[in-house]
Amino acid sequence: MKDKNLFINELIELFPSLEEELLDEDDSDSITFQMGSFKRFMQEVIDENDLNKFNSMVDFLTKNLPLVDKRIQNAIYISFLGKLEFSKNPSLRKLLGVSLGKAYSDIENYNNSHPS
Repeated sequence: MKDKNLFINELIELFPSLEEELLDEDDSDSITFQMGSFKRFMQEVIDENDLNKFNSMVDFLTKNLPLVDKRIQNAIYISFLGKLEFSKNPSLRKLLGVSLGKAYSDIENYNNSHPS
């Protein structure tokens, strides 16, 4: 099992521009806040149609989701994946792959059936 620190450090290795935000003193203890920061970064990637960064994220999460504990998985699903918006580049949603694509659809279906 990968712990949160190893997961975050590997994410920073992949996306060095996230280091300051992910290791911010106020957010570094909360995987939920860290995934929120990652979501904001990745939303820009989606909006700008940056296929290289998008595909790197998909590969990273697909590889790591089975290796992290449930708390990290939940943060990835709820605070990251469930908050992404593909309206500017809907074709990228198809590139999520099988497991992330299914999770995204499941979250979207749940959110649509339980309006806030």
